[in-house]
Amino acid sequence: MVHLKHNKYNELHRKDCETSPSVDSMMREVLHMLGNIDFEHEVELDKVERNLTDQELKSSIRKKIETAHRERREPYVELLAQLRLRQLRLSLRH
Repeated sequence: MVHLKHNKYNELHRKDCETSPSVDSMMREVLHMLGNIDFEHEVELDKVERNLTDQELKSSIRKKIETAHRERREPYVELLAQLRLRQLRLSLRH
C-alpha cells in the first residue's frame, strides 16, 4: 500500500496567505490536487481487488485506504470551501 502524504496542502495554504494569487487559479490548483488524490485512491483500491483473495483482509485494507483517503482530502476540501467563500465575497464587492 502506498503511504498517502499531505504533500501540497501546506504549500497551497501558504500561497493563499502570502501571495494571494487569483482565487480562480488557486481553486483550479486545489481541484487538480483533489483529482490526483482521488485517482491514487482508485489505483490503491484496484490493487487490493486484483492482488488479494482473502475477503477479510481485503475489507480491512479497503477500510484503511478509505480512511487515509478521507484524511488526505479533508484539508483540500476545507481550503476549497474557503476559496469559494472568498470568491463569493469578491463577486459581491463588484
